[in-house]
Amino acid sequence: MKNITLMLLVAMVPFMTMAQKKSKKGKQNKIEKVDNSNATYEFMVISGFEREIDKDDSRKGTSEIPSELQIKKLMKAGSQVMINFDFGTRSQANSDLMKNARSYRSMASAVNALANYGWEFVNANVVNLGTTKAHYYYMKRSK
Repeated sequence: MKNITLMLLVAMVPFMTMAQKKSKKGKQNKIEKVDNSNATYEFMVISGFEREIDKDDSRKGTSEIPSELQIKKLMKAGSQVMINFDFGTRSQANSDLMKNARSYRSMASAVNALANYGWEFVNANVVNLGTTKAHYYYMKRSK
């Protein structure tokens, strides 16, 4: 019985290996280009990640903060913002804007700077991730 099982397994190995699809090494994957589209608008997303900087170390261990201090904490500009632009495509003008993204200190300064390049604000979302807030601003401009 063991011999028969062993023979069946040995006989099935060639059939199993033939069932797998062979890849073509010389063939490149097709990449779809959207540059020649008939769209009248270009869209982009500004992603900003804001992290609070707590300068008052005396309150770190306490869970209860008076409401007046919470309001003052929200009104202060004690946060770091990392901004990223998502254009969907790469071009030289987009690369220059990406380099400038590091110099913006707030989402409003990024939107104002992009308005100078013809971008128009459409919508925004803010997602609270604990001590970090993720801002997503949607922009468009005419081609």
